[in-house]
Amino acid sequence: FTYMGRFAADTAGDQGGGAWQMAAGNAIGGSGDPETPLRHLLDVGAMVRDTPGGPELTLTVHWPRRLVRDTDAARLGRAWADMLGGLAAHTAAPASGGHTPSDFPLLDLAQDEVDEFDRLD
Repeated sequence: FTYMGRFAADTAGDQGGGAWQMAAGNAIGGSGDPETPLRHLLDVGAMVRDTPGGPELTLTVHWPRRLVRDTDAARLGRAWADMLGGLAAHTAAPASGGHTPSDFPLLDLAQDEVDEFDRLD
């Protein structure tokens, strides 16, 4: 699995402003040779593009066709996207999440101390 990061969408259509550009609107696998050997049974990539309509997740899955059927790879990709969608929906719920010690880098707190502060809120 490789998370490529989050990228601003090109809203102005200017393709000459950077040192490189995304291929066909997809920064992962857009120009990959299908004969390139894979180091794993599944090679999964993801990136987020900030579009005028909001963030957009792009997922790619590459697999050796001699070992994995296209229908199986597509099913795995859809299941992964559904799980990520469920995780994203969960984070929007009022009771989900909470703070962790990494939210307070200037303090040396354990998780139980952070939980105690959250209960005071």
